[in-house]
Amino acid sequence: MIRFVLTDRREGVVYLYWCAQTFAAVATYLAWVAFVSAWPTVHPLDGTKVMFYLLGVILASFSLHVGQHNSNHRLVPMGLIEAIPYTLHQLLRYVAVLVTLAVLMRDGERTYLFGYLVILTLVLTLANMYFPSIIAWFVFRDNLMPTLLVTGSDEVEALHRMMSAREHLGIELMGWVGAGALDAKETPLPKLGNLPELSQIVRDQGIAQVLISQLSYSPDEGRAIARCAENVGCRVRFVLHVQRYFPDQPLSIEREGPFTLMSAAREPLENPLNRLLKRLLDIAIALPVVVFVLPPLFLAVWLIQRHQSPGPLLHRQQRSGLDHKRFVIYKIRTMHEAGTAPTLSAQATRHDARIYPFGRFLRRSSLDEMPQFLNVLIGNMSAIGPRPHLLEHDEQFARIVSTYYTRHFVKPGITGLAQSQGYRGEIANQSLLEKRIGYDMLYIREWSFSLDLRILVRTAWQVFFPPQSAY
Repeated sequence: MIRFVLTDRREGVVYLYWCAQTFAAVATYLAWVAFVSAWPTVHPLDGTKVMFYLLGVILASFSLHVGQHNSNHRLVPMGLIEAIPYTLHQLLRYVAVLVTLAVLMRDGERTYLFGYLVILTLVLTLANMYFPSIIAWFVFRDNLMPTLLVTGSDEVEALHRMMSAREHLGIELMGWVGAGALDAKETPLPKLGNLPELSQIVRDQGIAQVLISQLSYSPDEGRAIARCAENVGCRVRFVLHVQRYFPDQPLSIEREGPFTLMSAAREPLENPLNRLLKRLLDIAIALPVVVFVLPPLFLAVWLIQRHQSPGPLLHRQQRSGLDHKRFVIYKIRTMHEAGTAPTLSAQATRHDARIYPFGRFLRRSSLDEMPQFLNVLIGNMSAIGPRPHLLEHDEQFARIVSTYYTRHFVKPGITGLAQSQGYRGEIANQSLLEKRIGYDMLYIREWSFSLDLRILVRTAWQVFFPPQSAY
């Protein structure tokens, strides 16, 4: 089942909320045990029973996560009255587990458990009131998704209310585009222009997501608007009946109050937990390479370069990364330093005269890409993701494949799904480009930790047995 980006984001926050809640329950229990232990003559504690009750707290927290993972759909700030029912429901889980343990252990002295449950009630109430919004703010404060509504004036107010209620998930409403006009008193959302200006508005406002109302446009108009937004690297979402636009495609469907939102793409890496997992894998891979592999590699390459092609050790280029943000990519220089800008930006070909002899080995074995682990540690690249192309090639390829810029929905990588399938080197024709972009899109939609591991294994194999396209 393909899901809407809000679902991926919400699921990650729900899981982090459960982790924070579990930590709070365990920390409260340990603090209460320490407090009671300070007066052993008043209430002596049995160490074995204390540990069993601790396991009971963890078990109750786990059962709470399993029971509420799908029902706890409102991750918004709660008032005290709204939080109390959630707290009572959660407290019943802890009471059931801890009392059951007390009965099984025949523990007649349960006063300190009663004291813990009283304090836990206060902790859970505060957690329900504040934890979700704090976690969402922390996760998405630097990952806002500027959103533009494309709709008729009669639907702006309702869509505005619906999306405003989800701003805690990093949705930043910038305005709307479409026919008609609204009085400022009807909605604070500004009109940014009309449909012919959509591309320019997306660029000027830094829009990352366009939300199109199906009721306001015919299928042909909707497809044209979607292509216009995708051509400038923007996510596209539809409200209601998207199957009219893409009848032969599996769709992501999500209910948001009275609305149904659909899209043709899933983005698992919008889940903050998945992003954290991927970042930890990046650091685990990149740090040993930077510390132990790069120094001797740089020394060996520098010595050989002095004989075959004097010049700088590294080659630096501007590339476009996550959300089109430009960064400097590092590679070991494999070509002679002399050359004009046009010749340097041309794709490398078989028997390319610009490549010095040892540089050819570096390229074929992919060792020239090793400095990019510095980019991974910095954070503007990942170990696995769509390969970043030259800026000139980005513009050229985007004219050939209309969805090309959707590659920027994730961080670029040192290796990717396309490269692990043998698609490396020169892109000689449109068919090769479409296959590579197809693999990039598949990676974005189907990302998983195990997929990253499989790509790493296949890439390591190709270092020793490179495909014929590597030169």
